Amino acid sequence: MTATEKSTAHEEAIDSARSWLLVALGVCMLTTIWGTLFTFTVYASRLSEAFGLSGLQGSSLFSITTAVFLISGGVFGVVAARFPLRPVVAAAGVGLAVVAAGVQVVDSYVGVLVVFALLGMAAGTVFIVVVSLVPQWFDAYEGSAMGVTLSGNGLGVLTFPFVWLWLFDHTEFRFAFAAVTGVAALVVLVSSLIYRRPPGGSIDAPDVDSEWLRWRVGDRRFLVATIGYALLWAWYYVLSSQIVDILTTNGIDATVAAGAFGIVGGVSIVARVGGGFVGDRVGQRDVFAACVILAAACVVVLPVIGSRLPLYVVLVGFGIGNGTLAALWSPIVLDRFGTENATATVGLLNTAIAGSAFLAPLAVSALHGITGSYTSPLVALGVVTVAGVALFYWGTASEQSECI
Repeated sequence: MTATEKSTAHEEAIDSARSWLLVALGVCMLTTIWGTLFTFTVYASRLSEAFGLSGLQGSSLFSITTAVFLISGGVFGVVAARFPLRPVVAAAGVGLAVVAAGVQVVDSYVGVLVVFALLGMAAGTVFIVVVSLVPQWFDAYEGSAMGVTLSGNGLGVLTFPFVWLWLFDHTEFRFAFAAVTGVAALVVLVSSLIYRRPPGGSIDAPDVDSEWLRWRVGDRRFLVATIGYALLWAWYYVLSSQIVDILTTNGIDATVAAGAFGIVGGVSIVARVGGGFVGDRVGQRDVFAACVILAAACVVVLPVIGSRLPLYVVLVGFGIGNGTLAALWSPIVLDRFGTENATATVGLLNTAIAGSAFLAPLAVSALHGITGSYTSPLVALGVVTVAGVALFYWGTASEQSECI
């Protein structure tokens, strides 16, 4: 195939029906992945009872699995750039199938930890492939496509708690977990038959090796964007682990506080689609920055929220920030740094989040312990978020833009 033929094939593939099929499969994969991994709080007690785990052991499983999800997803993203995507996705599907089988035979904390670590690796790999591949198949509808794709995250968190509860009414934990992870494995394996890079898209892409890594990390704009990206996610991980305690400290009813993050997730589904749609028409970086700054402002005012009405307003702000952030970060990064070796590029950024996901909640808890209030920690968190937005915005500016 000549260069002209490859270019023609690439143009015909972009924004095509196949592109939207990849989006549909991405929604299905992310729904099952998020529904399995990030509804841990729903089945944590059942898990502990099934395997005789202590409270500390149970909670450590989620922390370790999340860290593995973020780090291994990034590492495997770099590795996956060296291979066709179909076998990579298929291997992740096989990994999920092993998780479904493994939970039936392990009978100790170490065994469960190994199973959940494998779950984190497989899920992280699928996530990186999805968020790096979909933008490569779109041009005019890039933001909208990513918004729709990442609505799967919110759908999984919203719907799978009911799936878990129904299963627990009919069977024991081991079989319930095997059923959910088995469905996730099947969805990923079916998707592996379709998932591939667009034709002619990365003909002259350099090999992903140590030289490429040094070149990529040595790019000052990329490094600044990566640091900013890690910082601007900090608020989300703090709220996901501490929002109930923050709100009950403010005098919000515990039942209302417990449902707060579900509202954020519901709003984020709409924001993912809407943010992508608006970003395609107004400008992805500007929409991204505005919505994440809105979330930062909501973080700052959260300590003074003591009644339901302003709470719901703030939760909507968080949902808009989270949904737009999730939908637009990958297209912005690939538009600026290129789709060549996109899986590796996105993987490097995703790895950076592991630090903020681990350190931000600890820092807020430490400041809360020192000051006896959430005001100073959350104001500081808001400032960190805005700083992250500024760094990411500067780092992803076009090469023609003047330095700020």
